Amino acid sequence: MDFVSRFAASGDAALYWSELARNWASAFTFVAALLAGIFGLFRYLRSERMRQTEQIRELYKSFFESEKYRRVRFVLANPEAPEFSVLKAELATPGMPKPLEGELIDLLNFLEFVSGLTRRGLVSRSDIDWMFANYIERVIAVDFVREYVKRQDFDELNGAVRKAERAKARADAAKAR
Repeated sequence: MDFVSRFAASGDAALYWSELARNWASAFTFVAALLAGIFGLFRYLRSERMRQTEQIRELYKSFFESEKYRRVRFVLANPEAPEFSVLKAELATPGMPKPLEGELIDLLNFLEFVSGLTRRGLVSRSDIDWMFANYIERVIAVDFVREYVKRQDFDELNGAVRKAERAKARADAAKAR
């Protein structure tokens, strides 16, 4: 005997309709909670992406719109400039950092910070690579800067240093053949 005929046979139609309404209310509540959860998840993911976008915008302003890193970026990009050899000499001289060395330290600390944000998952790797990979590679490509990074224990940048050294060793081996 099925549910409907059992209640109909007992003559208690109110109980039947009450049970049916309770079942529908439970199903509706479940569907509403499920939809609210899905909506909440999408809102969270959207707000998280907006937060990351805001962080990327702030990093962009700090790096590209600020005067703080501009000079040392141009020095590293132009090996024929007199400041390039000045930077090399400053890095070779022990003691307190000289002005250009100080600017390089600021730049390396910034890149270290950016790499740390990525490693911790606070900013996406693709966003950082899109904006800073060229500068990290350019900085690490300079031999004396690479050695300085290793000596000064810039932990986050050491991975990029090892990668650059492996690439350089492969290129040197290919030239030797």
